[in-house]
Amino acid sequence: MITLTIDGNSIQAAPGTTVMEAALAHGIDIPRLCYHPELSISGNCRLCMVEVEGWLNPTISCSLECQEGMVVRTQSAQLTAIRREILGLLLSDHPLNCLVCDKAGSCILQKYAYEVGLAGTPYPVEVARPLHQDDNPFFIRDHQFCIMCSRCVRVCDEVVGAHAIDIAGRGFHNHIATPFDGPMIDSSCVFCGSCVQVCPTAALLPASRKGLGREWELDRIKTICGYCGVGCEIEFAVKDGEILYARGTPEGPVNGEFLCTKGRYGWDFAESPDRLTQPLIRRDLAYALGLTDTPWALPETSVLEVEKPNIEDSFIPVDWDTALDVTATKLAETVQTYGPDAVMGLASARCTNEENYLFQKLMRLGIGTNNVDHCARL
Repeated sequence: MITLTIDGNSIQAAPGTTVMEAALAHGIDIPRLCYHPELSISGNCRLCMVEVEGWLNPTISCSLECQEGMVVRTQSAQLTAIRREILGLLLSDHPLNCLVCDKAGSCILQKYAYEVGLAGTPYPVEVARPLHQDDNPFFIRDHQFCIMCSRCVRVCDEVVGAHAIDIAGRGFHNHIATPFDGPMIDSSCVFCGSCVQVCPTAALLPASRKGLGREWELDRIKTICGYCGVGCEIEFAVKDGEILYARGTPEGPVNGEFLCTKGRYGWDFAESPDRLTQPLIRRDLAYALGLTDTPWALPETSVLEVEKPNIEDSFIPVDWDTALDVTATKLAETVQTYGPDAVMGLASARCTNEENYLFQKLMRLGIGTNNVDHCARL
């Protein structure tokens, strides 16, 4: 292990560990924009500069490997001045409309400008990238907010492997682009939204949350994604009981902060008006069981052939105890009359591994059949 000192704290780090990694691991925050723990080192924002005792000039900490006996300072008057200068240059090419920006409250550029007391920029303001692209249903690309940190490019290449975007152009007018600046749908993008997840500003935003609330107004609810058995941790941003968007969390033990397309964008079923929220029993069975006084018979046209059937025409709601009693009774009668292979179980890919395990156990041991399938395979 290597022993070094950061801001007066004696720290031990493994060989090959960077000063940034060692500092963050011990609760020492170093300002950073282009750095992300899951991505390769870019070093283009220069905001993470630190002073090393015995070195003539400050250097960036994200690519600086720890050395034995190194003494590092992450805060000083000189470093604050450097960071103010860097942020001032970034803000000269960035709209200062935080009052109406959807990312206000979670924008990292805004956070660091506040920390160094920078209300504006001392340089002439000229936005080089005015392009606004709303060409897909998942996220919006607003290039005027882009600070060219390249996080989105790196996550698309290194984590997702889609290589859908890259830096195009040169100098002041460079920008993040698909091939020939075409629509995102025509690129190799898989719409996983990982680029949106790592974007530090409002350059990339979920389309579902545009104009629907400020970040500090949103409640955060962590749960497990219901789309497959991997068990990814997912966090929903909720306002007034409605989901605005989903994202991963760095603490997620399975997935970290990255999600697939279904996990990040496929949550609208939770608020679908067609979603069943209580058990239903078909009206003819309900009449036979004395749960309703209205007789009913199956119509000649199958409900499955009706484009938008009214569920209340064929079913009545019941409580869970009644539904479970009826289901258990009918299953037992069917098995006794026709044998266990007359029954089939269809599980859901939106259940957890544990729930599906119990379901197949019920079918195989409780009922005695191997007729088990699930919706994701059909």
